Amino acid sequence: MPVKEIHTIVMTSANADHGLFQNPTPYGSYLSFEKAQQRFEELIAKEKLNLNSRYDTETREEIIWEMYADGYAAACFVRIEIVTSEIEDWPASGMPSVIST
Repeated sequence: MPVKEIHTIVMTSANADHGLFQNPTPYGSYLSFEKAQQRFEELIAKEKLNLNSRYDTETREEIIWEMYADGYAAACFVRIEIVTSEIEDWPASGMPSVIST
């Protein structure tokens, strides 16, 4: 069977002062990397509106975005990333009937 890539957006965060440690949470999976990037950008913009001034340091790469409190990054951060993996059982006939484009 052919192997097909899928791109999943995942958000993780922590705020130790409030005892909040979010499990990695998926925010959509896409067959198109471009669509995943578009949604990634939308989520970053939305998340920036929700963060207070404590989150004073931003790190950005093509598929990873983080904001955190400088000097306290392990305990106060939010991270959004695109994780690419392979669908191992992609049918040789093409698009599965349960997935629409």
